[in-house]
Amino acid sequence: MTRNKDFNNITNFDRYRQCCTKMHQDYLNRISAYYGITGKDLSRFAWAEDRNVNLYFLEVFVDSINDITSKGCIVFAEINSSSCNKLFHMNLIDETSNHDFGEISPVKIDKKLAWLAQHGFISQDLINNIITASLHFTYGDINRKYTLNELHKEWAKRWVDKEYTETQKILQKKNILETFPTSNQKFFVDRYHFDEMLNTLDDNQFTDEFNQCLFAYENRKWFLCATGLGTCLEHLMEKIIINYNNKGYKTLSRLGKDPKFKDYLIIFRKPPINMEPRQETYIKMLSMARNSVDHHNTGYTKKNICDALLDGIRNIFNDYYSTSILVKSAPKDKK
Repeated sequence: MTRNKDFNNITNFDRYRQCCTKMHQDYLNRISAYYGITGKDLSRFAWAEDRNVNLYFLEVFVDSINDITSKGCIVFAEINSSSCNKLFHMNLIDETSNHDFGEISPVKIDKKLAWLAQHGFISQDLINNIITASLHFTYGDINRKYTLNELHKEWAKRWVDKEYTETQKILQKKNILETFPTSNQKFFVDRYHFDEMLNTLDDNQFTDEFNQCLFAYENRKWFLCATGLGTCLEHLMEKIIINYNNKGYKTLSRLGKDPKFKDYLIIFRKPPINMEPRQETYIKMLSMARNSVDHHNTGYTKKNICDALLDGIRNIFNDYYSTSILVKSAPKDKK
């Protein structure tokens, strides 16, 4: 059997679009009202904050004597980087009406997906990108309004509950010895927050370093993330110093060879940057946070440290980088 169908984009179909909107509301309400989770902890949930997803509806055969329950639907989601949620549908009831597919239990959704991939109906890449907690199976014909309404309620609830349970176990543990990298993403960074920064810096090395930190964050490798973000923090401070040096200020010559964090801080403290004492304390705290990630910390503590470092890098960029670009050339007596 070979693939002869593709997903249909149903984003603009009113019934499905309304289902998506209601489901997202149920999803967010489950997080805030039931679990009481807000702020930085929303990174535990794939569809929270301003992240968007692709929702997939795969209609398949169910081995049942009842006409209604002989139809089922595999639903799942993946993160997308566009500015809106998208919906995709494929009807594979005829193609899956056979013994090989029918004997796979509906609770073994991963095996059903493996069968579909083996026969060319979906790609392995798509399977790899599935948000694990979003994977769900429902009985019935989703073309019926009642079935679709019930689906979005149950799907949203189960999705949030799974994400909460999975991440709760991780955050409460300490002394975890894990291989690297892990295969399933558990935490989600709003990368768009940093797009402008990376585009403005236009530095391939910094972008690569920073993206590796985000990868470590999303795969809960907190020590690697914190260590890498500490390096990015120093790299950003160095770039700011270089910008001033390019305008004629003798900032770079003060660094010397193999500069450390304290060397960057000394230059930031002096003209032309003139960092205020409170800002200096703040940056020192970031450095201390970077060095405080310990194997015996809980996941909560380590994640919070990485969140603080991410915020710190963004704050330093906003407060100092643009100034270093726009500053006037140094007077002759300062060169």
